[in-house]
Amino acid sequence: MKCIRVTVPRNLEKQAEQALKESDNVFVLFFGRETIEGQSWCPDCVVADPKVRAGIAKVENAILLEVPVDRKSDTASDTQVFRQDESIRLE
Repeated sequence: MKCIRVTVPRNLEKQAEQALKESDNVFVLFFGRETIEGQSWCPDCVVADPKVRAGIAKVENAILLEVPVDRKSDTASDTQVFRQDESIRLE
């Protein structure tokens, strides 16, 4: 499985298009950004992440786009774009 970290939120669509040129098996994983301690602020993400990755790893030629997001309360975050985008509607 190839993993690509989306470091600039507004580049998600471009990076997804590029990944789709390489594979038909492209997955997008939104998860709580890691804190300074190295663990996601989202406890559900901590539990789900290894399970999601294990499942995707079984898919031939899979590409995983990793999209870290900040807390909803962090209104200055550039990841708020995912909560405003009608096609994503991240909660």
